[in-house]
Amino acid sequence: MKKTVQISLSVFTLFVLTILFPAGSSTFGQKPSSVVKIGTYDSRIIIFAWSRSDFFKQPMMKFKQQNDSAEKAHDTARVKELSIRAMSFQHLLHQTVFSNGSCGYVIALVKDKLPELAKTTGVSVILSKWEVTFSDPSIEIVDLTSQVAQLFQPKENIDQMSKDISAQPPIPIDEMGIETDMLDGYCIRFGKK
Repeated sequence: MKKTVQISLSVFTLFVLTILFPAGSSTFGQKPSSVVKIGTYDSRIIIFAWSRSDFFKQPMMKFKQQNDSAEKAHDTARVKELSIRAMSFQHLLHQTVFSNGSCGYVIALVKDKLPELAKTTGVSVILSKWEVTFSDPSIEIVDLTSQVAQLFQPKENIDQMSKDISAQPPIPIDEMGIETDMLDGYCIRFGKK
């Protein structure tokens, strides 16, 4: 009889504990975190890190090979086309390094590494800090600039230059025209005015 009472008491205790603390619930005194975290990065520093990596070097070598091949073949139409592409690319780089232009085309190169970064940092979303136009005060913003930059494995230490870049406000993108030096260089090279 005594053993039956002990078993009944044990079952009753388990029953009460199950009701009070269902499986998967937080332990007594802990409240589950309901804070949403968004990871952000300074796109200017991401572009800078990318420009110091093999991710940047490979397309530049390919572009140089295309240009050398066009010049060797005396294909002036192709040389002009490539020169315009180079000038457009340089302008795009200036929009992203000196302003807040999108670096989505660069982030796409490391997108397969972002889920793990999100998991380890506890964020639900990772995006450019310049794209956050509003966030509710209950949302925690986590700066992941350094971690995202390191996904590109830059070939040199970028810490000091990153500090210098982040210390400067971005130039408004609508003020980022094509530099006259680039246009002048194109005109001189191809005899245009």
